Amino acid sequence: MSDLESATPARPSRSYADRWKYPELLKAGYLVVPSGFLQHYSRLEPHALTHAEALFVLHLMEFKWDQEAPFPSYAKLASRMGVTVKMARRYAQNLERKGCLHRIRRTGNTNLFDLTPLFNKLLVQTNVPVEKAALR
Repeated sequence: MSDLESATPARPSRSYADRWKYPELLKAGYLVVPSGFLQHYSRLEPHALTHAEALFVLHLMEFKWDQEAPFPSYAKLASRMGVTVKMARRYAQNLERKGCLHRIRRTGNTNLFDLTPLFNKLLVQTNVPVEKAALR
């Protein structure tokens, strides 16, 4: 071993399993959340999100596997959040009223929850030049 190798401290592991201590916690999957969401949801203008609404969004994000809108049932969202189905619906209504969600109702199927309005608000809130991002 050279002097340089012995003087260089070992880098800590950056694996998700090591960060969370128990790899078993990641077996059911994990969620990638933009830091901009966590840093700005409570200061969105003109209407900030409540903590419960932000948690609802995080649960929706867990079902966002691609560019398409997620479509979990209200019953599944309510169960995961530990609230009633009526309360889960209310979170969706509030988010829609605040301009952060567009619900696409489908007959005989679950709603599609389009988060594009929220993503657009976050883009503006985080001062990303809109012309570079090309809002969709």
